[in-house]
Amino acid sequence: MKPVYLTHYQRTAFSRAHPKKVVVDALADWPADRLMALLIDHSLETSGIAPERVDDLSLGCALGVKEQWSFGGRYPLMQSQLGDQAATRMIDQQCGSSLTALRFGMMSIGCGAADIALAGGYEHMTRVPMGPALFKEGVLGVPTLPVSNGKTYDMAVALNMGLTAERLATASGISREQMDAFACRSHQRAHAARQQGFFTDEIMPVTASESDPFSQDACIRPDTQVEALAQLSPAFSETGDITAGNSSPLTSGASLAMLMSEGALDETGATPLARVLACVDRGTRPEMMGQGVVPAVERLLMQNQLTVDDIDLWEINEAFSVVPLYARQILGIDDKKLNINGGALAIGHPLGATGVRLAGTLARSLQVTKGRYGVAAACIGGGQGIALLIERV
Repeated sequence: MKPVYLTHYQRTAFSRAHPKKVVVDALADWPADRLMALLIDHSLETSGIAPERVDDLSLGCALGVKEQWSFGGRYPLMQSQLGDQAATRMIDQQCGSSLTALRFGMMSIGCGAADIALAGGYEHMTRVPMGPALFKEGVLGVPTLPVSNGKTYDMAVALNMGLTAERLATASGISREQMDAFACRSHQRAHAARQQGFFTDEIMPVTASESDPFSQDACIRPDTQVEALAQLSPAFSETGDITAGNSSPLTSGASLAMLMSEGALDETGATPLARVLACVDRGTRPEMMGQGVVPAVERLLMQNQLTVDDIDLWEINEAFSVVPLYARQILGIDDKKLNINGGALAIGHPLGATGVRLAGTLARSLQVTKGRYGVAAACIGGGQGIALLIERV
């Protein structure tokens, strides 16, 4: 495969989503495809790449319905300066959607079908919320369970991500105290990163009002304390340990990365953030969704003849505290290398946007720490995991 480079990355700040209290979402008036169009234009302007030079646009979205339906990725293109020559598509792989979009761009460049590709994702969890509201009979239909062909799945658990987290915590022996401590750590690290200005260069401000550009993630709580988290009631099971405090908050936002071939680098003079080496996804049982990171990472490392100790930094999506804790426990990851600038528990998890956020933040973190290899990974609703390997250039 030809070399592929990540050259540009930006995102919106992630807002607090609430479908019943729209006023709390700073991005409430911005449809997700419009946010993506802004990011596309900003990417072209800051990179100096002519709109007609981009060959490909891949977008991830977990709930590509209602206004998030993109006509095969064309709606964001139509609202941006991107040329009509760019092929587009939308990809649904739930929480892994935009990492999968990035992988599609990587493969297109790697096989010589494209020279410059954009990969991103979005989710507006206020305007297009998760849950039963999406599936009112007569509006979008009622979700049905597939015929399992003799397989036995606990779909009542599998369709509720919080219950999958409960099951993983029980199976792995990860305690409520550990999960709350990890959540507190996420807020502390994200706050420190924001105070140090780390997120400034990766966030494109969006004008939420005439006098108030939205440029900081809304869910980071610097005053979070373990003692306060311990007082929260279980969110998904009366006897459970998964709470609002050790789960990622509902958020809205978008993210975008630019990929280039070696020839495009030479032609444009772009300075790469990282080389994109490989991306692997693997399945697991749907009711144990959160463990999907582990088989994906194991296969990624095996295929690239690397070990856990070879990886300098890890970005593992904090859909729930138990997900990175489980990966850390099973894989033996050094905590000092894991989510060093916090994660989704504090920053937020707009489903379709998260994958590129993980990859972009990882590439920028490797630049700061001068590490060589980094892995970005996420579990995926329905029982999957995805992992991306990059190398600092």
